[in-house]
Amino acid sequence: MKAEYVNPFISSTINVFETMTGLCPVKGDLYIKSDQNLHYDVSAVIGIVGDVVGYVSVSMPEGLAMQVASIFLMEEKEEVDTDVGDAIGELINMIAGSTKKIFTDKGKKFSISVPNVITGRGHTIQRPTHIICVGVKFTLDDQSFVIEIALKEKK
Repeated sequence: MKAEYVNPFISSTINVFETMTGLCPVKGDLYIKSDQNLHYDVSAVIGIVGDVVGYVSVSMPEGLAMQVASIFLMEEKEEVDTDVGDAIGELINMIAGSTKKIFTDKGKKFSISVPNVITGRGHTIQRPTHIICVGVKFTLDDQSFVIEIALKEKK
């Protein structure tokens, strides 16, 4: 996968977190994903169509998901409920929406779907085997989360 497809998601992730939560994620390692498992307990995925097709997801531990949701909702969340799911869904929506603007400003067609949220240990997102998935690990103080970008150029 081309860096020109991955880098806008990285910059959008950092920008959305800083703007919407006041938290400053630090980009860590990039990796090629070889399995279908997500790293953490709460994930949100959004489909992408246009000049590229695929998806982007964010996955984080329950504690971080509750922290992000608490900031969004301005009330303390102590369990992963539908409000937390909605907040993480909105987070990936903002990341994808910000990335969409970067792509369209460069003349690329780029549309996004409605986000889906998945919770629970050991959940997976199945993708077609012919689409490469690049993961990016971020850290926030003593916590980590990942975004995973699975895109293929449309022929």
